[in-house]
Amino acid sequence: MVSRLLAGLSMALAWLLPATSLGAQESTSSSEYAVKAAFVYNFALYTEWPVAPVTTFNFCVLGKDPFGARFDALASKTLQGKPIQVYRIANSLEIKNCHLLFVPALEKDNYQRAASALSQQAILTITDATQIDERWPMIMISLVAEGERYTFDINQAAAKLAGLNFSSKLLRLARSVR
Repeated sequence: MVSRLLAGLSMALAWLLPATSLGAQESTSSSEYAVKAAFVYNFALYTEWPVAPVTTFNFCVLGKDPFGARFDALASKTLQGKPIQVYRIANSLEIKNCHLLFVPALEKDNYQRAASALSQQAILTITDATQIDERWPMIMISLVAEGERYTFDINQAAAKLAGLNFSSKLLRLARSVR
């Protein structure tokens, strides 16, 4: 299974080739979020929800979406035999329909207003904020850049409160687990 995770992450390399019409700054951002989208999908692959959704897995981005088409590409994949639907949401009222919620680091204030809607809901929460602390309640995975590589930290206590379980293989790959 670890090799499957690593193989899935290496598939992100195909997304790293920027479109020739993009400027240098845009292509760097595009590459960064292509890798992050691959991580998000693989995090979901190694997460167990207490009850699988009946029809689709809903992957959501809160606030301003830095992924663009890279996140939309996840809609061509499946998870536990169910199709993935991608949504951009603006507020806490829309969170209840998500199974996975990505919160860009720049959306910290928006997330803090919406965090109470996450209490005891089986929603996998992921951010690219460099440090998760009390300002990020219920965030389960923080995707962190270390030079040109990415690693991640896991807040297993938040996952347990939501009824989610991470594969031991995912836990072993994390930089830290608390």
